[in-house]
Amino acid sequence: MQFHRLIFCKWLVIFIMNVYAQQPDTINVYLVKENWHTGIMFQVNEFTRSELPLLNLFSQYEYVDIGWGDADFYQAPGMDKYLAAKAILIPTPTVIRIDGYKFPMERIIEWREFVIKFEFSVEEFRRLIKYIDDHIVYDEAGEPVITKHEPGSPIYFFKSLGEYHMFRTCNTWAAQAINSTGIDVNTFGLVTASQVYYKYAKYGKILKRFE
Repeated sequence: MQFHRLIFCKWLVIFIMNVYAQQPDTINVYLVKENWHTGIMFQVNEFTRSELPLLNLFSQYEYVDIGWGDADFYQAPGMDKYLAAKAILIPTPTVIRIDGYKFPMERIIEWREFVIKFEFSVEEFRRLIKYIDDHIVYDEAGEPVITKHEPGSPIYFFKSLGEYHMFRTCNTWAAQAINSTGIDVNTFGLVTASQVYYKYAKYGKILKRFE
């Protein structure tokens, strides 16, 4: 019996050491804009996948870009002006969009209109993940409800909670995601990408300025 207890304690210590070895001191999170999309980016690794298990769908990617928006407009190809107008004028259902990238951040920055980098503690990052996860709809089996994904595509859409309208856009959602870490910015009336940029630029490091 004593021998088995020693073996159990040994493996428990190894497990705890491995958990702490995989847990980073800080996590880099990027607030980014590309065309009409404003989102949250961070690296895909063992730690981030353990915090948000649906990221296992993106295990072959280096980074993910996570955004929220109107279900019809977000999932439609191209730029549909009718769907864009409907999304603004009428409260509509929403989806979470996650896009995987196999490129280093230096390359990704080239494609973005602005990039603000934040360094969050583990607890701050977990609050951010909770904010994202709380907007995702899961089925009875605990699986995220995928609304659209084309084979071979790095982009997944997931059914989301909350309605999209002119006073709560993808920019509002991204700002509130950053706020969830503990940053205190008033997001009332914050609906455009330029507003988000100028509100949050002083809290992070600007890697690409918004022109």
